[in-house]
Amino acid sequence: MAAASCYLTEHARDDALPTHRHAGAYASLVLHGDYVEASADGPFACVPGTLVLHPAFHAHGDRFGRRGARVLNLALPAGWAPRQVRVLRVAMRLDAARRAFEHGGAGLQALVADARPVAVEARGDWQAAFVQALADDDLPIARIARRCGVTAAYASRALRSAYGMAPQQLRRELRWRRALDLLRGDAALADVALRAGFADQSHFCRTARAFSGLPPAMLRRQVKCVQDATAAAAHAGGTMAAPPRPPGSTTCATPLSPGMDWPATPLPA
Repeated sequence: MAAASCYLTEHARDDALPTHRHAGAYASLVLHGDYVEASADGPFACVPGTLVLHPAFHAHGDRFGRRGARVLNLALPAGWAPRQVRVLRVAMRLDAARRAFEHGGAGLQALVADARPVAVEARGDWQAAFVQALADDDLPIARIARRCGVTAAYASRALRSAYGMAPQQLRRELRWRRALDLLRGDAALADVALRAGFADQSHFCRTARAFSGLPPAMLRRQVKCVQDATAAAAHAGGTMAAPPRPPGSTTCATPLSPGMDWPATPLPA
């Protein structure tokens, strides 16, 4: 496979990156400091040795601790892109983990194979029920809050802290994820919009353009291209996009390596 460079991003103490998304899948390895990554998957504590595999268009925000953070980032080729975020703790020593990560495909395979999953941070019992309700129906936020025994204002503050999004934003993100998954199939775009929970195809189209920069038809071609690359990873190569550079005025990205080669075999599950 084609080569790609590894980038080091540095973040200031007590910095925060608002919820954002990257067009391509990528991996991150925390070298120093700490931060909490919040997304629709919940909050994850990221400390040195944490390895995060992000799918394309995954919305997340980051809150950095008092030591800031240094993080290695590496774009993933299509056949290696995860369908859901994976947060892992590497087993090997951090200096060895860094060398493996910078080595590229084979090194990243070894890191993932020996790593253990990181559990989402504890949340109130009502939050899981609230998020499930957002995903399942169109009930007003205030009504869901009453069912969960909290006020709408409290729910909004708590969910924004834990997931990086207010309830309506979180509902939109959950629908978006469902639509992305449905685009891997052959259902008509109008059916995708309806089954994902959008009001109509126009609503879905606006969301797709806002979140990916692409209309649904073009997005489907991209999603299917990634799906085909994953299925054919043992036989096909692919091109690499530039590693993502998180936004924010206190974040800087430094290229570290001229590039590395990727084996055809994708990441272990």
